[in-house]
Parts: sequence; C-alpha cells; structure tokens
Amino acid sequence: MEHRTGISRRSFIASTAALGLFAATAPAFAQGTPKRGGTLAIGIEGASTGDTLDPRTFNSPYWAVAAGSIFNTLVEVQGPANDLKPGLAKSWEGSNGGKTWVFDLVEGATFHNGKPVTTADVIYSLQIHNAEDSRSNSRAIAAGIAGMTADSATRLTIDLAEGNYFFPAMLSNYPLCIIPEGTTVFDGVGSGPYKISRFSPGEVLELTRHDGYFKTDAAWVDQVVILAANDPAARASAFQSGQVQIASMLDTRTAELIKAMPGKGLVTLSSSQFVGFNMRADIAPFDNADLRMAMKLAIDREDVLRRVYGGMGRIGNDTPIPPNDPLFAADIVQNSYNPEKAAELFKKSGITGPLQLHTSDAATVPAVDMAALFKEHAAKAGIEIEIIREPADGYWANVWAQAPFHATVWGARPTADMILTTAYSAASPGNDTHWGNAEFDAAIAAARVEPDEAKRKTIYAQAQALLSSDGGAIIPVFGDVVEGVAAEVEGYVPGTQPLANYRAAEQVWFA
Repeated sequence: MEHRTGISRRSFIASTAALGLFAATAPAFAQGTPKRGGTLAIGIEGASTGDTLDPRTFNSPYWAVAAGSIFNTLVEVQGPANDLKPGLAKSWEGSNGGKTWVFDLVEGATFHNGKPVTTADVIYSLQIHNAEDSRSNSRAIAAGIAGMTADSATRLTIDLAEGNYFFPAMLSNYPLCIIPEGTTVFDGVGSGPYKISRFSPGEVLELTRHDGYFKTDAAWVDQVVILAANDPAARASAFQSGQVQIASMLDTRTAELIKAMPGKGLVTLSSSQFVGFNMRADIAPFDNADLRMAMKLAIDREDVLRRVYGGMGRIGNDTPIPPNDPLFAADIVQNSYNPEKAAELFKKSGITGPLQLHTSDAATVPAVDMAALFKEHAAKAGIEIEIIREPADGYWANVWAQAPFHATVWGARPTADMILTTAYSAASPGNDTHWGNAEFDAAIAAARVEPDEAKRKTIYAQAQALLSSDGGAIIPVFGDVVEGVAAEVEGYVPGTQPLANYRAAEQVWFA
C-alpha cells in the first residue's frame, strides 16, 4: 500500500529513525506457523493504583502496552525500520504542503461492544485530547488540528493549522487510540485485539481475545495478562521463574545472568528511551538559567554510563535525540562534567541551600541510582543535593511534572518531531520541565514542512542547541532497553520501542 506524504520514504525513514534504533544484539525469534491458544503474561512497569482507562491519562510503559493490546490508533509503527503500517486507517494521503490529510478507514473494524468503527469515532477520539481540561501528552499533536471532516463513514479529512509531513507518524502515539464517539465513562472499550475481563488498578489487567478483531492474522493467544511489575527485581524474578513470558525494562547490569538461563532470550534496544532529571523552568529556583546550566555541568555522564548502565548506552546532551540517531546535532557544544564551571555558575545564580531532588523506582531503578551519583558528583562543585525518594505508587500523578526537581523517563517515539513536540513544546501538557521557548517552537514547526533532508536536519540541530543550552531537562545517558522473551514465544518482531512497539500481545503465539 502506498501512503503518500509529500516526502520520500527514504527521507522519511532517515528522519524517523530518530527515537528508536534497533540493536543487532536481538536473537532470531522463531517464526513458525502461527497457532491459537494459551495465556500470555507480560511484566512491565509504570502502573499505579490511581490509573484509569481514559486514554488522556496514558503516560507510562505499562499503559503503552495496555493501549497496544486493547485499542488501535489510525497508524502504527512496526519493526526495526520504523515502518508506518495501517492501523484503523488503511491508507492516507497528504496535500497542500502537509496541511491536509485524507484517511480511509479499514472495513469491518468493530469495537468490543460490537459497534462499527466510523470516522465520527475518530474525530471524537482526537478531539478529547485537546479539551480544555486535558493533560494528555498528545495534546500538542491534537492542538495542531484546525478541523476534521467526516467525508463518509470511512473517509476522513484532517486539516492542520500548519503543514506537517510527519503527521501520520504522530498519530501512532499510543494515547491517540480510537474509542466510541461520546464516551464519557471510560471503561476500556476499544477496537483492539483484546478486551478487558478484569482491571485492578496498580495490579493487573486481564484480557480476552476480541473475536471480532479486524486483523485476521493477529491476536493468536486466548488471553493476555499485563502485570504491574514496578519493582525491577520482582520483574526479573517473574521472568526467570516463568510467571511472565515477556518482561521489559530489565536491569542492564543483570542482563548477562538472565541470558545464560535456558529457555530465556534477551532483546537489546539501543533506542532513544532515557531516564533524566527535570528542572521546572517556570518556578524558582530553576527559572534561573545559570542554575540550570550549573546542574547540567555538575553530573558526570561517563560515570553514570559506567556505574548505572554497565556501559550499555550512549552519552546524552540534554536533548531527547541520542548520538546514534541520524538527526543528532553532533556539532553543538557537549555538556560535560565540569565541577569548576558548575560551581562558578551556581554562585552566579545566587541560589543557596540544598536542592531537593525527587526520585522513585517508578521512574526506573536507574533513576534512583543516578540520583545518588548526581549527589556525589554535584558535591564536588559545592552543590548540595538532598534526595527525596518517593513511593512508586502515585509518583506520576503527584510528583512528575510538579516538583521543581524530579526524575523522569521517556520512552522512544517514532519521530524526532513527536518527542520534541510532546515533551518540550510550550503548549504541550507533556512538557514536564515547563520550559517555553518561542524560538524552539518555531524551529520544530519549520522542520515539519521542510522537504529538503539536509535543511531539515539543520533546523532540528538548532532546536537541540536551544534545549541543550537553556532547557530544563538533564539527559545524561541513553541506556539500552533490555527485555526478556521466553523461548516458547514465537512470532516476536522487535521494534524501535519496547514490547514490539507496544503491540506484542497481538503479534505472538506459543510454540
């Protein structure tokens, strides 16, 4: 199927390789004849007792996997090449410099309640992310939509306020899943491969096959259990014991031990996922640019890579674009450990007293270990950090994006523009540093409509330079993502994001 975008596929993939490059260390998974049956158990972090089934609240690895099992987006990203594939849209075509997009829906797609999926459902599902009370991390994407028209029950025209050649890829963002029109009580009714049989927030999500699923070559297992395995040791133990057949976000330092176990395979993604620290740039004390730069120079990135990730990863420069990405701005100044300069800037900022850094296992174990190292590194610059270790439950609701100085984790996205927009544009509720820069916003807007690959890369480099020098994010390292897949699981095709781009549940079967 040809999906016309106004930009060549080669050029598009060069841009969308951002945020998820697949490491060559993945094993070759068996690809025999698919067969139905069995229960697939997945262990993943990021769940909380306060979780809901409202897609606007989906903002963790747990909910990315849940969304990919229960719902569909219009467009999907598959495989290590970041290929765009049909989801609920079987085709799409852009025109008017990327400002107008026409989507044709697949025939025969139904929700779990039997209702056919129509363009009215799509319009409603996208609109709610830009509602006045929305805190969706996809709000900036939805806000770019100027209007939507249902040309028929299966054809939709979307007009954007500004051109964006990468708009179809942005619609693959997991919170932008399609739900029935008019939904106000969010009960998890989607069109995806599995429907909910039991949901216990912060504990487990049990699913059964949606027999009316429109993809006839998917959803092989009878049931899926998504366990809230926030503790990394418990997650690894569950995989080793066979309680779960797939476990993601495993500790890189214990990966080799698991790899040596019979019947256990490992996948390593050298992706753009990162753990970092947010300095809220809109409130004291981090509304002070000198203080923000002092902190960026007060962390020893090489030490973090060695001691937290066992050397499995790449050094970051306080932007979400890793150095193994084709859009990485290699020519801008690298923020490196410089305690003397950090001390100078800290003194210039006029800030005194300890800085409270909130961290938690909810943001992964590396976030806790990294905070301890940061405290050690910063002390050599005369900067005192007081670590506040928060409980995992409630961290994303009560601490993330709210505390002045706190740990964060962002998963890979299929395009550079998506992560730059959702995480750092001024209008995005997902902007967890609350940093706003008009020059940055203008740069990424210009990059979306630039068809020339070299010029587009230059514009993205300008955006990265602004983030690195002035932004509120400290991104010291891009640690490799390690996930375990049992040998009895067949059909697993690793993607650029964890859990086969979050759609492992519909992909695999048992030997």
